[in-house]
Amino acid sequence: MEFVRVLYASKSTSTHPELKNDLMQIINSAVNFNSRNHITGALYYGHGYFVQCLEGRSTKVDDLFYNKILKDPRHQNCEILFYEKVDVGLFKNWTMKFAPINKRLGEFFIENHLDEFNPYLLSSETIPPFIELLAGEYEVEPYHFEADE
Repeated sequence: MEFVRVLYASKSTSTHPELKNDLMQIINSAVNFNSRNHITGALYYGHGYFVQCLEGRSTKVDDLFYNKILKDPRHQNCEILFYEKVDVGLFKNWTMKFAPINKRLGEFFIENHLDEFNPYLLSSETIPPFIELLAGEYEVEPYHFEADE
């Protein structure tokens, strides 16, 4: 069984008045779907951008991305920034943890000469520490995937 970690970015299509409602719907449907499919991760939103890290079986994560996320009208310009096979997960405690823009993640972009938060500016050098920072925001211990998950 192959487990993967995927980081993707997208631009929100929501206008300000509907944004809070859309975020709540996205989180609720993600928690529901992810818990049934043993997918974990974190969703981060700021400055009109989503960035989400997903972990789980490759077939389940791929299905979620290509058949749900890409077709969701609340996202546009969805792009996979990072995709790797993993044996160790970082987000075990969250079927979908949500975080708005915060100081530590904002500082990460400034320190890496990326101005404000814009996930499309992440590079192959900055994506791994960004994912570690996302995981560290939630103080979790890495875990090993089991074949029966």
